[in-house]
Amino acid sequence: MNWINKKIIFIANNRFLHNLISFIINLLPQFIYHNISKYLSIKKIIYSINIDQVPGDYCEFGCFTGASLNHALYSYKKYMAHKEMTFYGFDSFEGFPVEVHEEFKSENFKADYNFVKKLEKKFNNCKIIKGYFKDSLKRDDIKKNINKISVAFIDCDIGFSAIDVFEFIKPRLSYGAFIMIDDYFNIDKTKNSILTTMHTYFTLNKDIYLHSHFGNGGVIFRYLNNPKN
Repeated sequence: MNWINKKIIFIANNRFLHNLISFIINLLPQFIYHNISKYLSIKKIIYSINIDQVPGDYCEFGCFTGASLNHALYSYKKYMAHKEMTFYGFDSFEGFPVEVHEEFKSENFKADYNFVKKLEKKFNNCKIIKGYFKDSLKRDDIKKNINKISVAFIDCDIGFSAIDVFEFIKPRLSYGAFIMIDDYFNIDKTKNSILTTMHTYFTLNKDIYLHSHFGNGGVIFRYLNNPKN
């Protein structure tokens, strides 16, 4: 028996190590694990659209405090600073248009618009758009300026809010674009979810294909429907 197998057997039969590892894993708050996984996924997506030459802007629907949008912009500077690309952060900054989930309540998800707005001064290719999606995504200037989308990060938490998002992005997604969805599997009080909402607009293995998972129920798809886009 070689030394590697001996170590594996030692670890497999060492209850102290089992308990120690379990203690450390459970000690870490879930949101830390989730956010690290999310940040790594955003970095990989930015890298991928660069090497595949996927045209279009980055749109984040539900940017909250701007943390992941800030990270996406830094990833852009590292991998794609030589290419023109605008980063949009959409949010009501007031919470949700409906109250249908015990965890996702407006009182827990209000954010400081002026704080997030500072990203526009930090990055000249960043735009922060305030308002509920049903209003902001119907603005003429938004519909005119966003022609193609290479990354759609949907972090709006509930299926109801995602309806306007999917209607907006579907005709604008570039071939090879990424659709990154946080809280994909969460179910609200009406038994609705972003999962069920999404599949009224897209068909798995026909126009979208599973790419990867991240964090606590996050899913990433790749849009491969129309090569002409």
